[in-house]
Amino acid sequence: MYSRVLLVLLLAASPQPSQQDPARAGWEAIQRGDGDKAAAAFRQVLAGDPRDTRALAGAALAAHLQGRDDAAVSSLKKALQVDPDYVYALYLLGPIAYAQGDIDLAIKSYERVVKLQPGSQQIYQQLEAWKKEAALHDSFTARPGVRFTVLFEGPEQQAIATRVSSGLEAAYARAGQALNTYPSETVTAILYTREQFRDITRSPSWAAGAYDGRIRIPVLGALKQPGELDRILTHEFTHALIQQNYPRIPFWLNEGLATYMEPVDHAWLTGQLRRSGTMIPFAQLNTAFQTAEGQEALIAYAQSYLGARVLAERLGPNLPVFLGYLSNGTSMDDALSLFSLSAADVQKEWTRRAGAAAR
Repeated sequence: MYSRVLLVLLLAASPQPSQQDPARAGWEAIQRGDGDKAAAAFRQVLAGDPRDTRALAGAALAAHLQGRDDAAVSSLKKALQVDPDYVYALYLLGPIAYAQGDIDLAIKSYERVVKLQPGSQQIYQQLEAWKKEAALHDSFTARPGVRFTVLFEGPEQQAIATRVSSGLEAAYARAGQALNTYPSETVTAILYTREQFRDITRSPSWAAGAYDGRIRIPVLGALKQPGELDRILTHEFTHALIQQNYPRIPFWLNEGLATYMEPVDHAWLTGQLRRSGTMIPFAQLNTAFQTAEGQEALIAYAQSYLGARVLAERLGPNLPVFLGYLSNGTSMDDALSLFSLSAADVQKEWTRRAGAAAR
């Protein structure tokens, strides 16, 4: 997912605190990835000086770690009101605004970075990619709705756009009811040719869709396989639902739940896992989705699906509450114990259903 790459880049570029820095505790918490402690530290600094631009940038990073990108954008805008040339705030604002769906703000932020500090090839390349995407989307037709906006390329995709709109409504009902929550914001879905999809998302060849703040789908031939289209739409909509409501749950569980919500029989998927004879070690499961190998990714999806299914069945109507605890920073073991469940028992059932030995 785009946000995981973003987080690595932003943390790597965060200022190194000095011994005299009043926000030192906040920056150290940022480096550890502890958004809650960082947020508390920067709140304390800002209580004394609301115009401290470094603290405002730190508060934005803390909010990003907490999955609160609206608050992150707000903090960065405040910093830039104090100092319009604060390059670090502009650098942060670009990708966070992009992840929020505001590509115009992302472009303006990085245009300012390039003007103030020219020479970064990485920034320049990202800026050009955003401009290319914005130009492409400007040529698209928008189909606005109360819950969804669908962007598509011309009359030839009108029928697919109609089918996507109805498919998203079905996904809204299915996943929303299962998780007892619904998106608080309009979800945008963008329909691409396969070439456009690969160019914009940089997804591996096996990817059938993507979510990075917007649902992105290659739709060539989609009407010939309406069941597959519904599967992809439900999967990506579930990511949108989770991102808006439970942004800090483990990545494998996010993918597992998105797969679990799909309106298909997953016997073929679990069969792949059983035939493989192995399970990906739990510590490596989150990163397993980054592979370019389709078969390895399939195993990761199968394993995560089974884990999500075990949790959903064991927790029943308490699943949304459990996800809320996880997203608020509670560990998996502690969250399960709140519902009188043992992590060891869940893992045992997970492995049994996989019918495979951990490697």
